[in-house]
Parts: sequence; C-alpha cells; structure tokens
Amino acid sequence: MASARRRVIVVAVGVAYAVLLVFGERLLGGSAGVVILVASFVVGFAWLVLLVAPWAARGRPGRRAPVRRERP
Repeated sequence: MASARRRVIVVAVGVAYAVLLVFGERLLGGSAGVVILVASFVVGFAWLVLLVAPWAARGRPGRRAPVRRERP
C-alpha cells in the first residue's frame, strides 16, 4: 500500500474520531464513553500500524549498519 494511501486512511479515521468526540454524546447518549474509548484504540492502532511501523521498518535514511570490531 502506498504511503499516501495509508496517510489518507489515518486522516479519515482521525476526522471520524473528531466528529465522534464532538457529536458523540448527542448521537449515542450514555454509551458514548465506551464508543469513544474503543474509537481511541482504533485510531491509535491505525496510526501505529499504518504510519509508524513502515517508517520504523525502513530505518534512518543514509545510515549504515555499525561496524563490529573485535578487540585483540
């Protein structure tokens, strides 16, 4: 999946979460707290898996693996 597509997914989930935070209690009533808690987990997980994990797997650009030298 392309980087731009992953970013669009995360932004869309984030916008849906923001709408839920603003209008959640009016739409869901008393159960809004549980839904917002689960939505927080989903947004965090999507951000972590779709944006942070690929970035972390690539590593820092231009950095080579450290040279291991044995001591005499």
